[in-house]
Parts: sequence; C-alpha cells; structure tokens
Amino acid sequence: MITSVTLNRSPEKTSGNTNSSQANATKEQFLRLLVAQLQHQDPLNPMDAMQFTSQLAQFSIVEQALETNEQLKTLNLYEASANNARAVNLIGKEIMAQGDKLSISDSGVGQLCFRLLGESAQTQAYIYDSTGRLVRTLDLGKRAQGEHSIFWDGLDQQGRALGYGTYSFQVAAKDVKGQMVEVEQYLRGRAQAATFKEGVTSLLVNGVVVPLGSILEVRG
Repeated sequence: MITSVTLNRSPEKTSGNTNSSQANATKEQFLRLLVAQLQHQDPLNPMDAMQFTSQLAQFSIVEQALETNEQLKTLNLYEASANNARAVNLIGKEIMAQGDKLSISDSGVGQLCFRLLGESAQTQAYIYDSTGRLVRTLDLGKRAQGEHSIFWDGLDQQGRALGYGTYSFQVAAKDVKGQMVEVEQYLRGRAQAATFKEGVTSLLVNGVVVPLGSILEVRG
C-alpha cells in the first residue's frame, strides 16, 4: 500500500494577499479623500451635514466589507485545513466515489464499476482514451439489477496492449423491451495518496484523482 502526501503550494495565498492589499489601499484612498475634502472646504460654505453623514456611511460600508472579506478568508483557510486533514485520514481506506475513470499503471488495470437500477437484457461498456477516442467495446450481456465490477484486460479492440494513463468508460444497458436501463457509474479502490492542488483536496484512488466531494462511501 502506498501512503504518501503530495503538497503543492497553491497560488491562492498570493492572490489573497493581493486582494487584501488592494482592499486596504481602497480604504486608505477613501480616508485621504475625505480628509482632503474637509481640509479644503470653503469656511463660508462648509460641507452639508447630510452629505458628510452620507460619506461617513459609505466609509462604514467599505470597512464592513473589508472585515467580511477577512472573515471569509479565515473560513476558507479553516475549511481547506479540515479537508486536508480529512483526506490524510482516508489514505489506505476503501473508497467508493462517483466517476467514470479508470487507469492503467504499474499496479494493473482499474475495474469498471457500475450499478444497474433495473435488470438488463443487453449491456455494453465503452472505453475511451484521454483524447475521447473509443478504444474498446465490451459486451457484458444480461445483468441483474445492482452493483457490478468488470475486470478489463487493458487491451484495445484489436487485442493490442494500451499504454499507461487514465481512461474513461460509459455503460449502456437495455431491458427486454428495448428500453434504456438507468446506470450509475463509480470508482472503487483504496486511497493511495492525498493531493492538495489549487485549493482542491483530492485522493488518488487506483491512479485516478478523486475530489473529496465525489466520495460516496468509505470503508476501513
């Protein structure tokens, strides 16, 4: 079992600092303009009280917006930290997640996992490479309602071994009346690693990157 954690420094931090600096600059500019306006007003024609009150209200709104942005940044960091910790704790566990991906790697060929919401009379699985090109069609015949896991040999339609990489699959099923049977496709396997990239926390399952939000089931 591979247990590893890949840490990638996200550019989010720089972006967040830039946004914060820009917001603070806006606040300082507003204050300077207001002070300059007060200093240079005509003593014989001072600023109207209602106008001054309105500008103070605008300043209050700007300040509240800045505080809200800071609080949102803190919440986002907390959520990211919690997701990262959750992902690390899932390494080595059996994961079932929504998805239509499988991979060919040193550890072998991933399985095609799906659930039929009704009994099928005809079932086909179509496998595509990373460019979307159909490389293999599997005739799975009649299948009962429920979950199914199909082992693929990693060969194309002509019997040639396909290269390492990530592939996608689509399952189509029809009942005895020729009506389409609803199919749910998913990925099942052990979490090998956790990755943190561009603000998204994911797990590596059977060589496929799986976002935490797509996980349906976890088993020890």
